[in-house]
Amino acid sequence: MCDPVTGMALASVASSVISTGMTTVSAGQQAKAEFKAAEQQRKAEEAEALRGIAQEQQEGLEQQSDIMRSAQKELGAVQASETMLTESSLGSLLYAGAYDLNVGLGRVEEQEARDVGFRESQQADAIARQKTRGVQAAGEASKQISSAVGSALKTVVGAGSSILNAPTTPGKGDSSFFADSF
Repeated sequence: MCDPVTGMALASVASSVISTGMTTVSAGQQAKAEFKAAEQQRKAEEAEALRGIAQEQQEGLEQQSDIMRSAQKELGAVQASETMLTESSLGSLLYAGAYDLNVGLGRVEEQEARDVGFRESQQADAIARQKTRGVQAAGEASKQISSAVGSALKTVVGAGSSILNAPTTPGKGDSSFFADSF
């Protein structure tokens, strides 16, 4: 059996060590949960970006199809009235129609490229945010663990100091011990 001061100091150290262990486990669980949440959010944002790209590509194809249909309609009208046109005016109409067709298709392709670039940057941003959240979670967990370890070390040092300063003989520093023994 040990004296009461040593017993209290050891109990304090044991309690601090247990608390540090619990804090370490809790911080690790919190970091894992944050990593998982960040990954789920990134996957959702990435899926939304991919869905947006697919939708924009579909809209681009529809616009191109509309432009082609309009050009074919104009070409049909020109061909129907071909007998009344001279070769130079027919050539001018065909050239103007081809030019309008190419300009329209080019604009659709440029818009589609901008939209795809924007969605790809959203994907990259989601990945970067996930990484940032992971680093922050790891930093917070490390901070909690360091704080718990520091607290445990402080308790150990305090307990050691209490044990070293504890009286080693009954009644040391207590004048009533000597008065009672005579």
